[in-house]
Amino acid sequence: MVFYQNILLAVLVGASVQITAQIPLTEQQAIEMALKTHPAMEATSQHIRQQEVLKNAGAMWEPSQLFHSITADPDLGMFGTTTVGVQQNFPSGKMTRAYRESYASRQAQAEARQGLTRQDIVRQVREIYHHLSYLDGKAALYSRLDSVYQRVSIAADVRYRAGDVSLAEKLAAQDKAAQIRLDARTVFHEIEFDRIVLGQLLGLNEQVQPVVERLHEGEFSIADTTLLLTSALAKYGKSAIEVARSEQEVAKAKFSPTASAGFYGQYLGNGDVYPGWQLGLNVPLFRKSLKAHSEAAQVGIAAASAEYRQALLQQQMELGHLLHEQEKYQILLEYYTVEGKMLAAELLRTGELNYSQGELSYADFAQLLEQAEGIELQHLENLLGLNQTIIELEALTGQ
Repeated sequence: MVFYQNILLAVLVGASVQITAQIPLTEQQAIEMALKTHPAMEATSQHIRQQEVLKNAGAMWEPSQLFHSITADPDLGMFGTTTVGVQQNFPSGKMTRAYRESYASRQAQAEARQGLTRQDIVRQVREIYHHLSYLDGKAALYSRLDSVYQRVSIAADVRYRAGDVSLAEKLAAQDKAAQIRLDARTVFHEIEFDRIVLGQLLGLNEQVQPVVERLHEGEFSIADTTLLLTSALAKYGKSAIEVARSEQEVAKAKFSPTASAGFYGQYLGNGDVYPGWQLGLNVPLFRKSLKAHSEAAQVGIAAASAEYRQALLQQQMELGHLLHEQEKYQILLEYYTVEGKMLAAELLRTGELNYSQGELSYADFAQLLEQAEGIELQHLENLLGLNQTIIELEALTGQ
């Protein structure tokens, strides 16, 4: 495990806050913290809670109707009868069940959306940690190269004083050594930037000290492609179909008649008061708009089903592409293990030795070291590429 010891005093965008405290975090700790503090997770939790509240509300009651009417009477005059009462429409049992199923399906959809959000946040944190491991390996490489170029720069100065090489060659060796040090400084700036991004992702004002592992070759295998059916994206697609079906049930329930009841009191012009009540049946006689809503809901089911199949197809294609990328990186890494690592080490050793002994020109030496540097840098790039591909594969298959 490697602890980054460099301390950065950073000025965040829009605030002048000096960051002094450091919080050491492993990758798993950072993931757990991000899932607790990220506003996107809070938003999805609130959406789930919202649908749960609506589901528990039960029936959808229409507003009560308060009425007041005056009726003329031939015996009692213009204001012969005054009626005051209240009437209430009752929701049908079918409509109540349809609404509850609708809210339940929307709650399931909100939970599926939370799964997608969780997957994305985990992916972001893991990518930062793997990139930090890559940068750590890159910094170690530049440290090795810096030692080599510093020794060669000293050797070039000795040979120049002895009159064996030109001033241009001496300056070229010194310039290359300076370039390597600049490259190393650039890497450390990248490390500090990743630390700032990680802190922002975790919602922290303190400086984060990531505890990262040494960059290594990750592993991924999949024995059953049906895992795609249980991925976060597939679950969200299924929930969208259920939402569409529940909307159709709500549309169908609107065809059902509903009952109403009322209670009123009549005040006659002669002072007498008589109570009364009424029962009613509300029947949808004009059904054109209701039929349109029902047909539209059926189309919505078909659309959601098509989107679900399209998402599965996209996942299958993405899986094939990522597995191909994984195999490509594994082939490249195998080359490094079998040949590249030994070749790079030999190029560094013989190049420095032969130049110091005057058996190699600086141009030839620089070419050898650039080849060795290229092999090592490409190896780090391949390790990072493989691990990032595995992160995508695990997210895609829900592993």
